[in-house]
Amino acid sequence: MKKKLRRTFQYIKTHKKARIFSIAIISVVSLFFLVNFSRYVKQIIENYITRTERFYFNSDKLTVDNKLFEINYWPGAAPYEISITLNSLDNALRGTDINIDYTVSCQASTGVQCQLSKSGGTIRTNTHKDTFTATVVPLVPFEDGDSASITVTAKASEPFEKELKGTFKFIVGHYGLSYKIQDAVKQPYLEAVISNTDDYYVVRTAFGTYSVGDRISSAKYNELSDTDKAKCASAIIKLSFDPDDLRLDMTNYYYQNKIAETIEPIGGFDYVNSFTFVIKPQTSIAIKFYKLHVENDYSYPFNTSQPIVDIEAS
Repeated sequence: MKKKLRRTFQYIKTHKKARIFSIAIISVVSLFFLVNFSRYVKQIIENYITRTERFYFNSDKLTVDNKLFEINYWPGAAPYEISITLNSLDNALRGTDINIDYTVSCQASTGVQCQLSKSGGTIRTNTHKDTFTATVVPLVPFEDGDSASITVTAKASEPFEKELKGTFKFIVGHYGLSYKIQDAVKQPYLEAVISNTDDYYVVRTAFGTYSVGDRISSAKYNELSDTDKAKCASAIIKLSFDPDDLRLDMTNYYYQNKIAETIEPIGGFDYVNSFTFVIKPQTSIAIKFYKLHVENDYSYPFNTSQPIVDIEAS
């Protein structure tokens, strides 16, 4: 076999045409394999780039630049839950075609604790979404004007890495009171949701041995006469809004039992643009407003920084 190969090489070496022909054959074969190998490598690179470009890891609240949210009406006395959704969508029609594994973590400032409903999960291709809850829990007493914050981090670990963050600053605007607006695009109405976690009444007009500002327990309040009860209130709320944007559902209990209101004339008609009412201790209520621009989402505090329905509490 070796002699045969040696004779073949010797023949090619001594015959110029054979040598040229052999070089041509080798070149053609090499070029064939090189082209196919190049196509293979090119395909791998293109697949990688395509998959990278179609890798979407987003959130309704977390961002790559650590978005800041301010919750201006935090009760300061009760846990506050934040629902956070992660998704693998670029838009409603296009999403990542592979499952995404992620982990979540949370850091809290002094005085509060951050609790997560889970430490991680998977965004699957059939849903393109996954949700978890971050809860801020007060560990020390807070007063009006005090604040605390948590920072939530979500990190995609497979198949690519990407990190999203969000910082949530909680400010005690009126101790024991929290406020939010629930809304969605195309929804014909929104709801202003007010929760009062206080367990006492405040004397608003002095009577008997009580002075203005004194606190009365719910049990003691129930023992008072109707006349004296009217001189107490746990929280007095004033809601203000623009009737060019919103119209109040005037059938609700709190408007029907208001203690004051203001009116704005528009086009020959009078519309309510604010009203004041009393809310009981340990009560959560929802007041409906009809939207004149249903294409807008007025959710507060996680969609708009200023509520479209302003609140004042005393």
